[in-house]
Amino acid sequence: MRRRERTRILVKGDPGLARRIAADIEAAAHVDIVEAPREELVMVKVRESARRSLFYLGEALMTTCRVSVEGVSGKGMVLGSDREAAYALAVVDAAYAAPEGRFDTDAYDRMLAEQAQAIEAAASFERRAVAATKVDFSTMEDEL
Repeated sequence: MRRRERTRILVKGDPGLARRIAADIEAAAHVDIVEAPREELVMVKVRESARRSLFYLGEALMTTCRVSVEGVSGKGMVLGSDREAAYALAVVDAAYAAPEGRFDTDAYDRMLAEQAQAIEAAASFERRAVAATKVDFSTMEDEL
């Protein structure tokens, strides 16, 4: 599983999943905190749709953390102030960057795949709920 997709699932899904995977990794290996979790302000870059030009919308609070799991570096970043989540993401990132076979990433991938299905089911439910309230103004014109 690619880093971007893995991180999306861990951030959007059950917050306890990243912590459970990180706890499993901590039980199997030594984790050194390179950069303790800390809050930072980052600029949010947005592309303006009409002219396609970039501009800075404003600032957002982000929590970052860097760890080393047996010499392999990992980085975790989340929007908002959640030090535990940033730490857990960093530990998971380092485990996936470790040499093949060091950690049971196949088991983690299965957990992530289940979580991805749950996220998609929730998004599908929300899309159906929104679609039920959609108004088609073109049919209203025919009634007049």
